[in-house]
Amino acid sequence: MASPRNIVYVDTNVIIEATRTSCWKALLNRFEIHTVEEVRREALHIPKSPKAYIPIDPQLIKDQVKVAKVEKAEILRASLKSPGIAALDPGERDLLAHLAGRPADVWLLATADRAALKTACQLGLNSKLVSLEQLASECGLKPKLNDWFTKNWLSKTRMEFLLDSL
Repeated sequence: MASPRNIVYVDTNVIIEATRTSCWKALLNRFEIHTVEEVRREALHIPKSPKAYIPIDPQLIKDQVKVAKVEKAEILRASLKSPGIAALDPGERDLLAHLAGRPADVWLLATADRAALKTACQLGLNSKLVSLEQLASECGLKPKLNDWFTKNWLSKTRMEFLLDSL
C-alpha cells in the first residue's frame, strides 16, 4: 500500500518558477499539490504582453492540482490577524486566508514573496513554510532557481520577520 503524499500548497510564483525550471511535473508526482481558485486563474492567465510569459499546462492543473474555493469570510478572518493581507496579490491573499483557517495538519506552504512571507508569519504559518528548492531536492532535482525560491532566502527572510526587520 502506497503511503500518502505530503500536501503542499503553492502560489502562482511557485507554479511559474517550477514550470520555468522544469520541475513542476516532478513536484506533481512527488507531492499532493493544492492551491486556491485565484492562484489557478493567475497561473493560467496569458498577459497582453507575453514577453517574459511562462506558459503553464492547464491540463496538469486540472488533473493534478486540488483547487479550493475561498470564502469572503476566510479573507475577513485572516485580515483581523494580519491587516496587511489586503495589500497582497489576490492569489497570495486568498491562499494565505484559506490556510489561516485550516487546522495544523500535515501540509506545507511554498511561496517566495516577501510580503506574503511576512503575512504568513503573522498568521502563524511560519512553521509551514518551505522553499521550492527544498521541494525540488526531495524530488532528486537541483534546478537553477531564482534566489527567492531557495532555502537560504527563505531562512534569511523568515529570520528578518522574527527579528522584526522585515
